[in-house]
Amino acid sequence: MNGPRATATHILRLRPKEKREIGHSRSHAVSGPSNGDAAAHAPRYLFRAWREIAARIRNAEVCALLLDFDGTLVKLQRNPWEVRVPLRTKHLLERLARNPRLFVAIVSGRRCQDLQTRIGVDSLHFIGLHGAEEQGKPTKISSASARILAGAQQSARRRMAAMDGMRVEDKGMSFAVHYRQASAPIARAAKFCLMDVVAPLQDTLRVLEGAMVLEVLPNEIRGKNGAVRDLLSSFPPGTPAIYIGDDGTDEAAFCALGDQITIRVGKVHQSHAKYYVRDPAEVIRFLVRLEAELQ
Repeated sequence: MNGPRATATHILRLRPKEKREIGHSRSHAVSGPSNGDAAAHAPRYLFRAWREIAARIRNAEVCALLLDFDGTLVKLQRNPWEVRVPLRTKHLLERLARNPRLFVAIVSGRRCQDLQTRIGVDSLHFIGLHGAEEQGKPTKISSASARILAGAQQSARRRMAAMDGMRVEDKGMSFAVHYRQASAPIARAAKFCLMDVVAPLQDTLRVLEGAMVLEVLPNEIRGKNGAVRDLLSSFPPGTPAIYIGDDGTDEAAFCALGDQITIRVGKVHQSHAKYYVRDPAEVIRFLVRLEAELQ
């Protein structure tokens, strides 16, 4: 079964004070279900709801499993290049991907090649750069968007050059501003700076907020919400979808999936996910149980 395109989108929403400090900033609209806070709630602990989840999985002919990478399958690291996938996790993913009752895709802000190299399981489907890249499919953005994106990245690099702990990563069709190694005041200043760069370009670019990272990408790149809708449209009606993610870039997908099996990694007070697990170790625990239910 061929997997569709997938991406990640959660628009960085500034608090009123932040909006005043950087000036007017109208959020880019995301098509489909609202990704606002109205439907957010406190997710239930997944393993306390296991019976209802297991029943949906057990009764399904096929399930769709979408997994974020950093902070979901693997622990977050201080430097993204230090992430390693345990051999046990690789073997588990390989078994799941071979199961005829399961379609498995890794959906990440990383490049597809990076994901393939780190995970090393060819039978998985890889979707990278928040949907800008998809395994086996040509990807590109318009020349106008590419030009505006390059200018924004250059401006961000120049304005953040003296900010200790900040790192700007060029991803080709997007760029990321990492602030994990920066102090809180510098991180706040960098956010204001980035929004100041992007605000005049909001008809072309948007900002997504992840775990200690801000991603800038063209509006023409879909978010995870659009990708998961495409995924479900390629499966028989009523197919259970399981989506697991750990940060704000996954919230629009949770919202788009509605009553499906959506799981947030890390306990939070407000999320569009129905369930939560505490950490990546509990994600692996869930995947082991999922494998057993699909036997």
